[in-house]
Amino acid sequence: MVPENWRHQKIVDILDRVSIPVIPEKNKAYREIGIRSHGKGIFHKDITDAYRIGNKRVFQIIQGALILNIVFAWEQAIAKTTFAEANFIASHRFPQFLPIKEACDVDYLVYFFLTSKGKHLLGLASPGGAGRNKTLGQKEFEKLNLLLPPVKEQRKIAKILQTWDRAIATTEKLIDASKQQKKALMQQLLTGKKRFAEFEGEWVSNQLSAIAKIIVSPVDKKTVAGEAPVELCNYTDVYKNNRITRNMAFMRATATPSEIEKYKIQQGDVI
Repeated sequence: MVPENWRHQKIVDILDRVSIPVIPEKNKAYREIGIRSHGKGIFHKDITDAYRIGNKRVFQIIQGALILNIVFAWEQAIAKTTFAEANFIASHRFPQFLPIKEACDVDYLVYFFLTSKGKHLLGLASPGGAGRNKTLGQKEFEKLNLLLPPVKEQRKIAKILQTWDRAIATTEKLIDASKQQKKALMQQLLTGKKRFAEFEGEWVSNQLSAIAKIIVSPVDKKTVAGEAPVELCNYTDVYKNNRITRNMAFMRATATPSEIEKYKIQQGDVI
C-alpha cells in the first residue's frame, strides 16, 4: 500500500547534472576521488598533477551532490559529496547531480539506491554484460521512475537512517577497540608479562611432546568398499573455523575400525 502523498517521479525531473571542467595547471597538485561499491562511500586518491592526469577530462567536485561511478553504478557505487571533497576532482566517469529547486533530498536518494529496489533500477540503467561492460547510461538513468515521498518526509527519513549509521559506526569502533585490548591482554597473560595476585608458581619450559599426545592421521580421502563411512575434518575446516562442531558439513569417506578408534576426534582436542 502506497502512502497517499507519495508520487512517481523521473530522475530527469528532480535532478540536474552539473559539471565544472577543470584544466590542470603545471606545478599544481590535485586530488581525485573514487567511489567504493556496495555503498561504502567516497575515497580519496593520492596527490596527482597535470602530467599524470594527461589528456583525461576532469571536473570539479561539487559539495552536496549525488555522485556515481558509471562503471560500477550497478554495484551501488553511489554517494553524496561532502566538504571533505572540496577542491577535489573526478573524471567524466563520475557524474554529479544536484536537486532541481529542492525537488528531492540527496541523502534520501543515496539511501534509496542502496536498497534492493534501488540496485535493481541502477542495473536497468546499466545495460551490457558483467563488470566493466555494464556502464550506467546517462539517458537510461534520467528515465528511471522513483516512487518518492514529499521532500520534508525524505529529509526526516534520511536523518533517522543517518542516526542509525552513526550508532552502528560507534558500536563498531567500540568492538574494534575491545578486540585490540583483548589481543594485548592475551599477549601479556600468555607470555607471563602480566600476572594476578591469585596466580601461583613459576613458569616452566616444556616441549609440546612432553605435555600433549600428538596424533597425525594417515586416513585418506578415499571411499573403499567394506570400510565404515566416516566424516573427515580437513585443513580448510580447521583454517576457516575457530571450533569444530557437529553441524558442519564434512567430507565423506571410509576408514577401517582400527583407524576410527585411533584417529577419531574427541571433545576438547586441539587441531
